[in-house]
Amino acid sequence: METQELIIVDVFCQQYQIEINLIQDLEEFGLIEVIVYQEQKYLNKNQLATLEKIIRLHNDLHINKEGIDIILNLQEKENQLLSEINYLKKRLGLYE
Repeated sequence: METQELIIVDVFCQQYQIEINLIQDLEEFGLIEVIVYQEQKYLNKNQLATLEKIIRLHNDLHINKEGIDIILNLQEKENQLLSEINYLKKRLGLYE
């Protein structure tokens, strides 16, 4: 396994000043994926932006896991719709 793409959960929690329980709760709720490798828990660097967003929503706005899940799903849906709009604009441009 390529550990260069992984962040140790304990180090991440210290850096962001959060409890490890928050990471465990987010994993149990299905918002993030924790990787266990050689008895050490890791986060994939690809999740970093999403995890930072989750932490801001949780700490700054006091939004619970269910609310965060809804927000992330709505943002994903918004991105899909924007992509579809751009695709349709390009298709429409062929007829102009």
